[in-house]
Amino acid sequence: MRTLFDGGVGVHYGQFYVTVDDLVDMTEAFAGQSNGLCGAGVPGALFLLTGTHTGTVGMRVEWHDHEPPAPGDGWEEVVETSYAPATPTVHLTEWAGERSRPLELGGEGRGYRVRYCATGLAEAPHTPFGEPTPDRYLLQFWPDDPARPDVVLRQTTTAAAYWHDYARSLPPPPTPEERAEAERRAREERERRHAEFVRREEARRWGGRPPSERLRRVVGNVSGIAALDRDLVDAVAGTDPDTQRRIARWAARHAYAFAGIADLDWLAPAWRALERGEPMPDWCTDVTAMWRRITGGEARLEARARRLGLSQATDTARAGLLSGPVDPVAMALPALAAAAVPDPLQAALETLSAAATAYGTEAPAFLAEVRRAFPALAEGEDQSGDGSSRSRL
Repeated sequence: MRTLFDGGVGVHYGQFYVTVDDLVDMTEAFAGQSNGLCGAGVPGALFLLTGTHTGTVGMRVEWHDHEPPAPGDGWEEVVETSYAPATPTVHLTEWAGERSRPLELGGEGRGYRVRYCATGLAEAPHTPFGEPTPDRYLLQFWPDDPARPDVVLRQTTTAAAYWHDYARSLPPPPTPEERAEAERRAREERERRHAEFVRREEARRWGGRPPSERLRRVVGNVSGIAALDRDLVDAVAGTDPDTQRRIARWAARHAYAFAGIADLDWLAPAWRALERGEPMPDWCTDVTAMWRRITGGEARLEARARRLGLSQATDTARAGLLSGPVDPVAMALPALAAAAVPDPLQAALETLSAAATAYGTEAPAFLAEVRRAFPALAEGEDQSGDGSSRSRL
């Protein structure tokens, strides 16, 4: 025999535990048992009840290589149950995991028998708080068949009888097959809810309805135009790559023209490269640098930032917010680089999104002009639905 623990254990609500991982639910621990003092219904855990509600009780934990002799007459309550943790290292754990002490069980870890002995159970509830608790406990482990049912070996108090009756009133725990089926159903329900969330989120990002497989493969910032005019998005996706590329170039030109910056001399190389399908100048992707060059340099930027209360604003904030929530120049700048991205559909959609944002409250007129400039878009809408435009602006 080895003594694994001998001392005081803090209890609250008249309970403590032997655990491997997490704490367990009381109902699950005692479901289907005959005894209501030592619950072993959850694999790897023991739920142990005491007479003392809150305090420190005397506890001794023993390991035996074989079944120990019957407990002496001094133990008023004696129950046994089987126990099969996944590891021989378990823990004596107090309420809510406030303190935990390791218990090194012997054997090969295939299964154990547990005997839980108690005395003073009836007197404990009547002990004034702070006084020494009269109840003491003994927990014994030894190797045994883990399939043996639990049993009440000795019962002398109404307190123990109450808890035994409680355990016997609980419905039996689910069988392993029932547990597996419940877990399968729960997993399927989680997967269904996740798929539904993904579907709804995707539909939200794409203007209210799921995208086609072709649209789903598009990366970049295209959600803006999808939210503004989903019918137009579908129509653009239905055109050929050459038309999509022409839409991108057209939209970029119109965005810059609306902002009053399309004819700046230093932009000419970028427009030529875009028309010819050649690599764009590196500076086209540096929106902040383009903004500085267009607006007159850092000094002017800082003066405008101070007027708006952005004296310490970042470059990104200044590039997008210096002139208010919709500055045509700031909003139009990304359209040039967007028109040149390798995927023609992404180029068209991103450029349309930047241009519509630059137009601000005049975006509906811009989107109508897109349809007039490219009749194939209106034809695509007629074939895919009722032919009506459902722009959200």
